[in-house]
Amino acid sequence: MKNDLVALVIELLNDAGFIVSSRCKARSFDLAARRSDFTLLAKILYNIDGINEEIARGIKRAAFCLLASPIIVGERKGSFLLEDDVVYHRYGIPAINSHTLYEYFNEDVSPCVYSATGGLYVTINGEKLKVARKEKELSLGDVASELGVSRRSVSKYEEGTVSTTIDIALKLEEFLDITLIEPLEFLKSEADEPPEITESGIEDAASSLERYILSILEEIGLEIFATSHAPFSAVSLSQSKRRDESVRILMGISSYTEQMVKRAKILSSLSRVTKTQSVFVVSGSVKRIQIEDTVLVAKEELKKIKDPEEFTCVIEERLEG
Repeated sequence: MKNDLVALVIELLNDAGFIVSSRCKARSFDLAARRSDFTLLAKILYNIDGINEEIARGIKRAAFCLLASPIIVGERKGSFLLEDDVVYHRYGIPAINSHTLYEYFNEDVSPCVYSATGGLYVTINGEKLKVARKEKELSLGDVASELGVSRRSVSKYEEGTVSTTIDIALKLEEFLDITLIEPLEFLKSEADEPPEITESGIEDAASSLERYILSILEEIGLEIFATSHAPFSAVSLSQSKRRDESVRILMGISSYTEQMVKRAKILSSLSRVTKTQSVFVVSGSVKRIQIEDTVLVAKEELKKIKDPEEFTCVIEERLEG
């Protein structure tokens, strides 16, 4: 079922004009996609309750590192189907079904309804509500009486401090003869993430080898953000003198194995989509210097690099070669 859903999501995103990466087959996100300057990291689950807090944190961390928006695409929550044009959330990540994905990216139709404890809710335009009420010379009490709610509730609707149920919003629109329900801006910016997502996290790296290599990279002067359950071990930030711009680098760390070669190819695909570079630091013997767009650097070679500029030059020279 998941394979079919992954194939459908890739097809929908391609049809919507996205460049889509290879499937990552990692525990965090399944694929990256980019359209113009907008990047998406998608976790695809048939049942959205299959994600846990640890994996969600890893997805959000990767999204922060790649200036991307995380999203979950699924078809069920528990034993119930996800409703069309409704946004759900799991650990702070928006979750939608394939129909809503299609409507949003292919038809440019934004969902207006989100699910939360107690039911389905919408956001209304409080300023429009206030103007319409005053134009009709209605008091807060008049509107409250019509809706069967308190005056304080109507006041909060106008202040924009609370959402409301679909039924209340539709009654308001009918009573005032005006459109009040607002489309949702549900894809979060990476800048909204809390400190635990944005700190370097090297001490939380999955293995002693990763912690050792990431510490060397940090000593060289690179800014490092370790990741968890992602296809890459970390994202580093460096400055390219040749292009006079900041460069994000997807970092893999491993010995040279068949699995590493597969991961290097996935990193190449991700780097093309996310407009980053990709590097694998290899412990032990290195049989080549590049796999597709991923540069290989031996651990012993890395220890001789003195600063970020030298590190970036090594990468760029090998890519040009």
